[in-house]
Amino acid sequence: MIKSIIKHVTYGIAGGCVLFVMSIILWDLTGSARLHEFLDNFTLYALGFIIIASGFSTSSMVYDMDRLALWLKISINVFLGFGIFFLVGPRVGIISLDSLANIIIYAMLAVIIFIAVCFGDYLFNRREAKAINKKLKEENPAE
Repeated sequence: MIKSIIKHVTYGIAGGCVLFVMSIILWDLTGSARLHEFLDNFTLYALGFIIIASGFSTSSMVYDMDRLALWLKISINVFLGFGIFFLVGPRVGIISLDSLANIIIYAMLAVIIFIAVCFGDYLFNRREAKAINKKLKEENPAE
């Protein structure tokens, strides 16, 4: 259990750092004034991204629970992840909840990132399953 928590938190830290750097690159390439704000508060924003990504990553431990239905696992993961996102994001200044449009945009971005991560996990697991099946067929050619 402890090993799993450490693994998920580590993935969250890595994911948060990647998203943080990608955000800075995007704002730099688009000439956004937000870049200076991020660089002035570098540590605060970096920690915010890490906490948010770790929240999504750590809440994904629910998928290890065999007794829960898949829809419930996804719901728990999304609820906890978005809960941390909307609790931490405004406090550190990553997201602004000044208008309904901002809330919708940030929620859509979070959903897109969540779906991309889930799709990546799906593709990875599918590839692994194919490799295992191929290896099993090679070991048991009679079937």
